[in-house]
Amino acid sequence: MIRSPAYWDWPLLVCALALCILGLVNIDSATATQGISAETWRQMISMLVGVGVMLLVSRLDLLVFFRHSGWLYFLLLALLGSVALFGVTVNGAKRWIELGGGISFQPSEIAKLLLVFWMARQLTGGVEGSSQGIKPTFHNFSLLYLLLGVPTLLIMLQPDLGTAIVFAGVGTAMMWCAGFNWRWFACLIGGALALLPWGLHDYQRQRIMVFLAPESDPTGAGWNIIQSKIAIGAGGLWGQGWRLGTQNRLDFVPEHHTDFIFTVLGEEMGFIGFICLLLLLMGLIARAFTLAWRADNTYDAYLALGVGTLLAIHAGVNIGMTSGLLPVVGIPLPFISYGGTSLVVNFAALGILLNIARRIPRL
Repeated sequence: MIRSPAYWDWPLLVCALALCILGLVNIDSATATQGISAETWRQMISMLVGVGVMLLVSRLDLLVFFRHSGWLYFLLLALLGSVALFGVTVNGAKRWIELGGGISFQPSEIAKLLLVFWMARQLTGGVEGSSQGIKPTFHNFSLLYLLLGVPTLLIMLQPDLGTAIVFAGVGTAMMWCAGFNWRWFACLIGGALALLPWGLHDYQRQRIMVFLAPESDPTGAGWNIIQSKIAIGAGGLWGQGWRLGTQNRLDFVPEHHTDFIFTVLGEEMGFIGFICLLLLLMGLIARAFTLAWRADNTYDAYLALGVGTLLAIHAGVNIGMTSGLLPVVGIPLPFISYGGTSLVVNFAALGILLNIARRIPRL
């Protein structure tokens, strides 16, 4: 029996909305001096827009994206290419497009979701409603990675190593689940790692070197990692309390309301706050993978898998880099970090999962 159109997957909704509330609390603490900060208000507006997008996507016929996947790929390339033509440079990287009136958006965030739709269509073998997938031949493997490499290269040129890792990671995970030979992945990843140093900018190479020994440049490239680890460690078990974190209030950690929002949570909410965050993220990601496992057609399964992988990579890389376990690459924490484009895209991804959940037969 198929669930009614009015069905809501409450585990998904509860986890996502709880993460949003947690994000608003920490953004406000990171940006406010007194009262509610302007960044918090803007994040709340983005949240309302995101909920509207989620409701819309949860009711759409997702097969429309299946039938027009070729156009989605060209739209993906157009969005990334538009950054080179019309983008504005912030902190040495050209990733944003200004729309006027103080409104801007990050095309690469939208491109991530378009990639999931396109990859899901390719891995089904192009047969609508099929329960079979693409044949895991070397020809298909090479062709998919060639097409995946074009947008990844455009992102590297911005430069945005974090988003490039997301693109490569999501594509690789989805193809891995399609049954391609693991040896091909091993060869490709080995070759990519060997060539990576020649494709990085000087500051990106420096970040990797500093990750290995942050104390070698404590007031320069190693500053972020050192101060981030101090902030998280200062939280202890229960944290220092909302708006009471010294590293946060004294701005020791740069970008602590965006990419380094986890340091605010760690310092002010402590280990208990981290566990709550981790449980909510794991609940959301596990639910996405559960939907992928239970989907009654290949397309829905790959969509849910792609969304779950997208969220997992974002969460893992962000928490890893702010904890000093991974190099700093600049990537938002889902539903937590400040950023309108990222938040709206996260809600659109949630809408995809809700859409799939409505069409899964009851156990």
